[in-house]
Amino acid sequence: METAVKEYFGGVKAPIARFALFAIMFVGAFSASAQQAVPRVPPAPTVPATDTLAQTDSTTVQPESNSIAAKEQRLGIKISPDAPEHEVNSSARDSAVIDLSTNTFYLYGDAKVDQADMKLAAGIVEFDQKENIVRAFPLYDTAGKKISEQSFTQGEETFYYDSLRYNFKSRRALVRNARMQYGDAYINSYQVKRNPDQSIFGYRNLYTTCNLDHPHFGISANKIKVIPNKIAASGPAHLQIADLPTPLVFPFGIFPINPQQKSGFILPTYTMEANRGIGLQRLGYYFSINDYIGLSTTFDVFSQGSYSIYASTEYNVRYRYSGAFNFDYTYTEFGDEFDMNKAGRQTNFKVRWRHAADSRAMPGASFAANVDFGTGNYNRLNGMTADVQLNNTYNSSISYSKSWQGRPFMFTAAARHNQSTQTGLVSVTLPDIAFNVSQLTPFQQKNRVGKQRWYEKISATYNLAVQNRLDFVDSTFSLQSLNFKDFTNGIRHTANVSATYNIFRFVRWNFSVPYTEYWNTRQEFRTWNYDKYADDTTVQHGFYATRHFSISSGFNTRIYGMKMFKKGKIMGIRHVITPTLSFNFTPGFANAPFNYFHNYYDRYGDLQYQSYYQSSPIGGPGNPQPDGSVRISINNNLQMKVRSGDSTGSKNITILDGFDISTSYNMIADSNNLRNITFSGRTSILNQFNISFGGSFDPYYYEGRVRTRHYLAAMDGPLAVMRNFNLSLDFSLNGNAQADPAIEALREENEQVAMMLRNNGLNQYYDFNIPWNLMVRGSYDYRRVAQDGKADTIYHTPNLTVGGSLRFTPKMMFNFFTGYDFVQKNVSTTTFNLTRDLHCWQMMLNISPFGLYRNYNFTLNVKSSVLQDLKLTRRKASYDNF
Repeated sequence: METAVKEYFGGVKAPIARFALFAIMFVGAFSASAQQAVPRVPPAPTVPATDTLAQTDSTTVQPESNSIAAKEQRLGIKISPDAPEHEVNSSARDSAVIDLSTNTFYLYGDAKVDQADMKLAAGIVEFDQKENIVRAFPLYDTAGKKISEQSFTQGEETFYYDSLRYNFKSRRALVRNARMQYGDAYINSYQVKRNPDQSIFGYRNLYTTCNLDHPHFGISANKIKVIPNKIAASGPAHLQIADLPTPLVFPFGIFPINPQQKSGFILPTYTMEANRGIGLQRLGYYFSINDYIGLSTTFDVFSQGSYSIYASTEYNVRYRYSGAFNFDYTYTEFGDEFDMNKAGRQTNFKVRWRHAADSRAMPGASFAANVDFGTGNYNRLNGMTADVQLNNTYNSSISYSKSWQGRPFMFTAAARHNQSTQTGLVSVTLPDIAFNVSQLTPFQQKNRVGKQRWYEKISATYNLAVQNRLDFVDSTFSLQSLNFKDFTNGIRHTANVSATYNIFRFVRWNFSVPYTEYWNTRQEFRTWNYDKYADDTTVQHGFYATRHFSISSGFNTRIYGMKMFKKGKIMGIRHVITPTLSFNFTPGFANAPFNYFHNYYDRYGDLQYQSYYQSSPIGGPGNPQPDGSVRISINNNLQMKVRSGDSTGSKNITILDGFDISTSYNMIADSNNLRNITFSGRTSILNQFNISFGGSFDPYYYEGRVRTRHYLAAMDGPLAVMRNFNLSLDFSLNGNAQADPAIEALREENEQVAMMLRNNGLNQYYDFNIPWNLMVRGSYDYRRVAQDGKADTIYHTPNLTVGGSLRFTPKMMFNFFTGYDFVQKNVSTTTFNLTRDLHCWQMMLNISPFGLYRNYNFTLNVKSSVLQDLKLTRRKASYDNF
């Protein structure tokens, strides 16, 4: 066979022989039709190991594995010197044709060619062996539509094209209509010249982040050079939108395309405001410090003298922790230079810190920080929405918690901060420590046999709380004048022993004995000062131990009532009554031997009891007077079962989710033993309309604003008078959402997904398939207040809020939120939001058209982070209204 092959190639002209050899190397894998046209070369004969050893000595020089001699020795044939350096593998779906007269090889239908680090895919591929040139073209259907995939890969670079010409020897390529992707960005070129070092020279180019074949926008440049994984540079360029050039012209363009490139400039946004003037916002630079942390610094500059500095850093160490830290500083000037009333100069700052430790790094423990503090006017002057501008509080917390697996212990240490920007009051708690022991059953046997004994049901809990708090006004605070007596602190111990038993089979009896001990370091004594029309407070420091204890017990059961109907739509009605009878005894702590309260006469001259520990962070004992109350409450639940339309099933409808009535009677009080009668209820109609209500009735007679010990019924009045009542109604209506096939498939295939979406759990997330949504919340409050020398004053406070969304198109959404204050007779804070998805762009419009904080903010920007600074912003701040 070897002789026949050598004779065959020896009798053919050299160029044809070389081309036939290349064709044999070129064809790697074809379909059956392609394989019939290519002769198969037999393998080189195998030389026995003994002969090889006999013919090889230490002085024999072996040829390099990639040399032509090595290939000839391995294949057993002669190879032309101008054959390709690397092996070529190819395949085609349709056919492979060899034209010996022109030394050309053709591949038709999904042709693929691989050589070394080069991969080529096209509809048609032809190879000119004489010139070592590969040409690639697309396939078209009868309608003229391209039906083939055209791609070229060399090294780490891949691009798509229409036609290509590639030289195997020089490793250069000439490409028409090339489309190259670098991360989120694309470079479309009418013609590309690709060099062996993979650098690219493009002609008539468009740099864009739009992934369409015909992009919506881009930066157009006549010439461009691309150095792979480094940078793309162009000559004069201009922004092009919808194939129309814009006046935005650049003298040159530099586009980083290095996947490792993270640092760079942040381009500003132009704005114009009535008070601050013309300005540039968010001009800065992003520093990629390392793989775990990055820092951005941006600035705002305005023509009227205002400026801002923003510093933001984010960090993330996988499996350990992540977070972000932000510091904002703003200087704002209102008015003109000639304005003598230059009271509009304000300096504000805001600090935000978010940190979370990964649970895998701290098993059984957690550490988190959520810090937010700043000056009072920061949100009002710098907030972009009404919600931010109306936010008048700052809250911060830094906490560490630890639990022990298999043990009922929990430890928490925290630092907290609360600040009101309206009043200027600041409260800082450091430290805030808690140690909890969850429910213990000290008499429970570890290996219990038989029925549980009564004493084994007794359980106990314990809680320790330690707090140190400082309250001050932000404008008067000074570290230099701070001393230990300015702090209020204390320790609280809380223990509770309880048990629950079933008696008479249907009755549950429970009891509990809570005990709390307070350790405080200061007492406050208050008196009303008529001259100042305010309280005078006297503070005494020391160690003060107080305690509070009580005992309570109760009985409850359930009573069922049912009425069934044999005919009609209603199948039956069930009424469940849950009565509870309880008793509580708490001694009075105002008198001896406790004396935890002092007498206080208010501005009306009425005697009251005030605790010495009213401002303590851990509190103090309650109940100045003894309490021996018997309380009764009745809970009602009403349901109806209706037959289905096909009479084969039924469903339950809740008429009343709950209707509670309760009152209590203090058996050891000297007067006013009966407490107010309270009621509350809630129900749902069609699972969309939620109604809740509640109120209280007072059974005692009033002389002016003083509550007497006489019942209303004894004074020829009604049994009781309603003192307060509240009613709320909210409902939401949604358009018919189209079922998402992907979600339904997951629901059927994945048990965990089905469990998560059970009981309409998908409603916890916003569904963009819903065409519209309407939410209405209404409330009504009624209060009856006794007055001196005149009839009771009745206050009515209705309130209404409305919100919703409307999806005009699959890519346009409108949201709104508004309300009406019936007391002030004006429209409450109203916001309108319009969002439009423009494929590679997005548009957002936020408007607050009414009220003191009316403003608008319009943004049109590119969605991709590569060109995120390419945006248009128009804004009117709320302080322009002042």
